[in-house]
Amino acid sequence: MFKYKLYLYFVLSGLLLACNTQDATPLSIRFSADSSSILVSSIEPAALLQLKNNIKTDTMYQKILSVLETPADDDSTSMEREWPGKLIMQGENLVFRPDSPFVKGKTYLVETMLNTQFAGSGDVTRSEIGHQIKKQQKMLKYPK
Repeated sequence: MFKYKLYLYFVLSGLLLACNTQDATPLSIRFSADSSSILVSSIEPAALLQLKNNIKTDTMYQKILSVLETPADDDSTSMEREWPGKLIMQGENLVFRPDSPFVKGKTYLVETMLNTQFAGSGDVTRSEIGHQIKKQQKMLKYPK
């Protein structure tokens, strides 16, 4: 009896891990070649399809990515402020086009909910499941 329970445990664990693994490459967030916009690539296929179908018609999709201008290192009184812009799809990339040009030498924090999850298979087996999704963040320094 114990032998069958142990066997069943390993089979179920294997299925859980097999169903939960992701082949996705990490999300790529970077400035465009001319540094006039921000490109997001390596988006999961299901999310990419939803973006392509809905970004022009559903205004909530404009909130899936935010760009914040960070204060200078020596400025302790200022706070991050949102940098306004519009999101569009260009092929397989999500593109953030700012309403006004980025400022030379400034650092921008890009936050998105794309390619995020509550927990991976390793987190489940270690019982480290979070209560909320953690945003993906990337700091980008605009060239001088």
